[in-house]
Amino acid sequence: MKTAFCTNAFGNTQVDQERAIPFLADLGYDGVEIWEQYLVHADLSWVKEITREHHLEIVQICPYFDFTTSDVTWNKSIKDAETFITLATELDCGYIRTYTGNVGSADATANQWDACVKGLQTICEMGTPLGISFPLETHQVKHHGPNLTDTSPSTLKLLKDVGMENLKVNLQTPLVGETVEETVRQLGEHVDHIHAHNWIGDWPNLTFLDSGDVAFEGFISDLQKAGFDGYISIEHGNHHPVQETATHEIEYLRRLINR
Repeated sequence: MKTAFCTNAFGNTQVDQERAIPFLADLGYDGVEIWEQYLVHADLSWVKEITREHHLEIVQICPYFDFTTSDVTWNKSIKDAETFITLATELDCGYIRTYTGNVGSADATANQWDACVKGLQTICEMGTPLGISFPLETHQVKHHGPNLTDTSPSTLKLLKDVGMENLKVNLQTPLVGETVEETVRQLGEHVDHIHAHNWIGDWPNLTFLDSGDVAFEGFISDLQKAGFDGYISIEHGNHHPVQETATHEIEYLRRLINR
């Protein structure tokens, strides 16, 4: 397993990235994730140079697709996928974080499900020749927007219906009506990437990975037993000052990985 940190926690300006990337490298992270809000105006040659200079992998880039709201958003998402496949190729990045849209699994119509499946198949076909995968982020409304991946069964349905090997799972808990343990039992074998969180009481009362209600060491152990050996990535790093969060979490994750 390896460690990553999402640089959007520092902000999405050039100055923010100039601050974040060397800092995270000095702490010992293996990689970074970079968000659409920065990438759409980024100097890609600079991004490649600074991450290589600091021996950081660009693990995942993170746009926002919407295959469920309308034909307009569906078509825009295909165009966005073309853009981000180009960006991923230029940045030597193998993962493009994938959302399904702005409707939850319990509220989606049959047409919305079908449109999402078609959209995901389309982008996966586009990425296959280039070795690019699309990790579906499990995401419910409390994570700031509904998706069809708000439960394990709905996520498994998408994986089955799409039927593409490069459609993966980017696990973010909790999911609707499930304990973290139940989620791991259902999705564990499909998880390729983790957006790691812990909380006290309920989301969004976030805290350090080793300080919340989730027994995080057991969570990772169960995922490893299911075959997980990817990146544990810190996404929402602002529950404490971001430098403090980044420092605390890498120290904890290093102990966890090396146990």
